[in-house]
Amino acid sequence: MKRLYGLTVTEVKEQQCYDDAMFTFNTHENERYLVKYYNPLYTTEEILSKILEVLVHLKKKFNVPRPVPQLSGNMLSRIEDEKYQGLPGYLVVYNYISGIPLGSHNKDPSFWRKLGKMVAEISERMSEVESENYVRHHNWDPLNAHKTFEEVGKYFPGDRIPNINVDSVIASLKTIETDLKDIPKSFIHTDVNVYNIIIGEDDEMSIIDFNDMILSYKVFDLGHFIGYMTNAQDCNLKIGGYVFEGYSSVIKLSDEELNMLYDVVIARFTLSVSIGCETILSGGGNDYIEKCVNENIVYLQKLTNFGRETFNKVVIGI
Repeated sequence: MKRLYGLTVTEVKEQQCYDDAMFTFNTHENERYLVKYYNPLYTTEEILSKILEVLVHLKKKFNVPRPVPQLSGNMLSRIEDEKYQGLPGYLVVYNYISGIPLGSHNKDPSFWRKLGKMVAEISERMSEVESENYVRHHNWDPLNAHKTFEEVGKYFPGDRIPNINVDSVIASLKTIETDLKDIPKSFIHTDVNVYNIIIGEDDEMSIIDFNDMILSYKVFDLGHFIGYMTNAQDCNLKIGGYVFEGYSSVIKLSDEELNMLYDVVIARFTLSVSIGCETILSGGGNDYIEKCVNENIVYLQKLTNFGRETFNKVVIGI
């Protein structure tokens, strides 16, 4: 940090992370930063460079992680590490966004509408970044989700969620892809969950962790967002309705997109449970992954008990 950034580190703390390594550190000047080492099996230099470009574009208007330039002006460092099949990893330092994660804190309807509006405004801003020739194959990409299901579906605990059949989810996703073929793609966050929403003073909202950013459809971003918010609120679909009101005040999705919103939420959490169970059974699990799997199983049980008709009525108003 001293050689590359001119920063003298006084205290370092490791942070929980899914695929990468992440730390926060303080300096002699009482400034705080976040440093992330990206797993090269999932994030290449081309992908990371585009993520940083999006963040630089967003920081002009929104409180998002800001990549800190090195003394040379570079924003990322290449690190050779034999751990990842000889592939080089990359390290980036960000400014630290103070506050606390939203978590399961209950808020009034105006908060949820404001949050939905902000997420939509960020999505619109991300659409302004050039996306030509951007390619990323990611397990969490809804466009490739059915392929992931086919690979890890055997790990899905169907006996604990009897109303969900992985084959039906795969079929649904394939139909979604067909229905969306004429709708333009843009960069989306894909992972606006309650841990990636930071609440500061006076309920100031910040969105962090753009590392799963992909080129896809806005309805996927909205579906994941609504799923995460209602999951944290004990499957309270009214929260999803407030979020949707705020989001739709900025972005108007087509009827085709709205009709598949329920399927997108089901698919996201089915995928999460499948991948999580596979990771645990293969010996790569940890407390965080197990917690997520258990919470998502309960959420899927409740969501499927409500069903599509109730979801559409309460969340979308149709």
